[in-house]
Amino acid sequence: MRDDEDFARWLKEDNTSLGEGLLRLSELLQSKAHVVDSGVAALDDLAASVTDASVDGIVAALFGADGLRADVENYHAEENSFLDRVLERRLGMPITLSAVVIEVGSRIGLPLSMVGMPGHVVVGTSDPDLFIDAFGGVIIDSNGLADRYRSIFGDRTVPTPHAMQRLDTLAAVNRVANNLMRTWSHGRSDKFDRLLELRTNIAGSPADRALLVEVATARGQFDLAARLLEHVNPDDPQAAALRAKLN
Repeated sequence: MRDDEDFARWLKEDNTSLGEGLLRLSELLQSKAHVVDSGVAALDDLAASVTDASVDGIVAALFGADGLRADVENYHAEENSFLDRVLERRLGMPITLSAVVIEVGSRIGLPLSMVGMPGHVVVGTSDPDLFIDAFGGVIIDSNGLADRYRSIFGDRTVPTPHAMQRLDTLAAVNRVANNLMRTWSHGRSDKFDRLLELRTNIAGSPADRALLVEVATARGQFDLAARLLEHVNPDDPQAAALRAKLN
């Protein structure tokens, strides 16, 4: 699909906008018009409401009364993965709430980044010992981040530098897509299949592609699985074997 291919090319460009990336993902998957324009305008409005361009100031402005909130009751609802819906509802999951914080920060001159670890995402600041946990709407230090990590993986687990990585736009888009695959895996197959088609074009890491090959093969979508394999190695004999199943 041409729109998917255009999106994939855009994601590979330098300095792609995190907010625009997630809004474009939302626009494609919801088949809605003007999602990017309205989402960017909403982010601009939020940035205009921040009067103190500091870490404390952005947290106070975005997570105060009637501000952003974690959707703890319906965590895996699809709306929590669509940035435009998060902006409308003021509810979301860690990665989309973090994206709002980062995008507002970029508009007020506050350098922020997305820090991912298995099972959670936080916002990194210019201070390597200071983070914003957008799902809690709080500022935490390295000890607080370690506590959050252990709360997910157990008391004896210690977060390593490898487990905490800065996420670029492509990586963030793929993590949101992973969340949607989980959400739609037991629901309407048309939504899942549309997402799988899109992900065939935007798959980032080898691990992403390997997962998608398994999913596509299990769902009998051998052409998609073959395309993913050929993207890595055009001469992979497994791709030819998968295409043969279509005949």
